[in-house]
Amino acid sequence: RPCQSNPLFQVPTPAPLFLLVLCGLELSWSCPRHCICYTAPSTVSCQAHNFLSVPEGIPANSERIFLQNNKIHRLLRGHFSSTTVTLWIYSNNISYIDPSTFHGFTLLEELDLGDNRHLRSLASDTFHGLSRLNALHLYRCGLSALPNNIFQGLRNLQYLYLQENHLKFLQDDTFMDLHNLSHLFLHGNRLWSLHQNTFRGLRALDRLLLHQNQIQWVDRLAFHDLRRLTTLYLFNNSLVELSGQCLDTLPALEYLRLNDNPWSCDCKALSLWEWLKRFKGSTSTVGCQAPAPMLGQDLKQLKQEDFPHCSPTVPNSESRAQSKTNNLSGTVNPSMNGGVVAVAAGGADPHRAPPAAAGRPARTVPELHQAPQPVRRQGQGRQRGALQGADGRQGGLVPGLRRRGEVRPHVPRRHRHAEEAQVHSPDHGAPP
Repeated sequence: RPCQSNPLFQVPTPAPLFLLVLCGLELSWSCPRHCICYTAPSTVSCQAHNFLSVPEGIPANSERIFLQNNKIHRLLRGHFSSTTVTLWIYSNNISYIDPSTFHGFTLLEELDLGDNRHLRSLASDTFHGLSRLNALHLYRCGLSALPNNIFQGLRNLQYLYLQENHLKFLQDDTFMDLHNLSHLFLHGNRLWSLHQNTFRGLRALDRLLLHQNQIQWVDRLAFHDLRRLTTLYLFNNSLVELSGQCLDTLPALEYLRLNDNPWSCDCKALSLWEWLKRFKGSTSTVGCQAPAPMLGQDLKQLKQEDFPHCSPTVPNSESRAQSKTNNLSGTVNPSMNGGVVAVAAGGADPHRAPPAAAGRPARTVPELHQAPQPVRRQGQGRQRGALQGADGRQGGLVPGLRRRGEVRPHVPRRHRHAEEAQVHSPDHGAPP
């Protein structure tokens, strides 16, 4: 015991604390320079310090790590420990992630890599093994493609943010393992087609945002697995036509946005017109761009006599039930354009939130009573307003859409920031 044997440290009481400090014995776990650390829960807050790399000295038992708004370039194996539950590294300069960086992180629940515009690509096994992951943020990462099996095994994932990338195509079964996914944000990409198995496996999906893409082609069975979907945004694309049979596979649908597409309101629009007449939920306008006599009219307001030379497409109840059975079994109706629905770009103002997930309680976040308030630089980071607490969360109510008689649940701000997919232009305000 060198401190006790050294006469320099033979001091009167109160000596224990003095001795511990002089001997260099830590009274608590270490904290990286320029960071703030707390122990309940174990938190390391290093945001907005212009770090070029992950700072050294992050305690091995850290549960929450906040590194947003820095200039970090690379993520490598060993930068973080497998005890991490929440990891925010958004708004950095990350261009490379070692595929093994997060391997073994079986406790990780939220991973935010958003707003790293130089990332551009990911290895297929980057997220493998993250069995408890609940929210994955990959918005504004410059991604042009998603590799096969990138989301394999993420069976607890509920929120997936992929908006504002450069995605042009989604491979079949990309989301096959995401059995519990409720929110999928794909708006602001460059998608031009939706295939039959693009969304296969998403049986719990509640909200699908596909607006502000370049969609021109939709398979009539593209939504066949989305039996619980309540909200679908397809506005500001290149839809010329969309079959009502395509939407018949969405029995829970309540909110549909189709505005700002170049709709052709001739016989090709008849099945959609008939479907809209039957639909009891909330829809936007469906503005006609062709033929010339229909220019500027709303498809929903047209009458049967506006389709004088078109054969009715509404089946009787028995044949409609059979049609749904055929849809789910993969039978193709040759009268539906070979099983394809055409769908490119407009300009809606996306600022009204979709409704809260039906019957699903908001995910709560433990409060940090002694945590520092993070600093967000002017004009930096995501568009989600002021931050509260070391983890940057702020509670609140989801504005905008909700069901009749439904009380808006408390939704953590953290899972609302990407719902910039909101519509509040005068012709399609919030449903009651």
